[in-house]
Amino acid sequence: MNESTTHEMDRELRSIDEQRKGLPVYAVRDAIVASVRASPVLVVVGETGSGKTTQLPQFLLDDLGRPNIACTQPRRVAALTVAQRVAVERRCVLGEEVGYTVRFDDKTSRQTRLKYMTDGMLLRECLIDPLLKRYDIIILDEAHERTIATDILLGLLKAARERRKGSFRLIIMSATLDVEGYQRFFPESSAIYIRGRQHPVDVFYLSAPQESYLDALVAAVLQLHHDDG
Repeated sequence: MNESTTHEMDRELRSIDEQRKGLPVYAVRDAIVASVRASPVLVVVGETGSGKTTQLPQFLLDDLGRPNIACTQPRRVAALTVAQRVAVERRCVLGEEVGYTVRFDDKTSRQTRLKYMTDGMLLRECLIDPLLKRYDIIILDEAHERTIATDILLGLLKAARERRKGSFRLIIMSATLDVEGYQRFFPESSAIYIRGRQHPVDVFYLSAPQESYLDALVAAVLQLHHDDG
């Protein structure tokens, strides 16, 4: 590797660090870590683009003594791409400190401390080890999508948390979430809100109800494409 390539990589990594610090979630880093320390169950609500999926697990990894963390995603593509991004941010080889597990693809090792996976894969692990003793912190991300696996996991994790006497932390994250419903299910839980997103989003409203939201969505996308073209 020549000197110019090395300098270019250094600039790229510095740029990534600056991007991370500009995310809204960075403003509440200390509050998140303190809440995880204080509460066995934490409900995190943060807008899409706030950085919660990539940054929050890293905060816990760095500030809580390098615990073993599992972070679920509803889809395999999300688990894979987020793990790749976080590995770049942490300057590690994917599969070492940061890895992922999806169906038919396991990129982890004994060194892995932060594992992204589909909720189905965590459910499979839960069937083998109901207490999930290998993990100190479990994060259920995008919980609002309410997949069958996520709903079952919530019940299993509640039972595991009670049997493990508070020896692991459960974090439930989403952009839009019924916080009161989750707090009724986990009475010992607390909640934290992350305000803001990385990029501004314009919101437009229809003037009348639509018979088909799918048709309206397709028409809106085509209109935006035509206007921006």
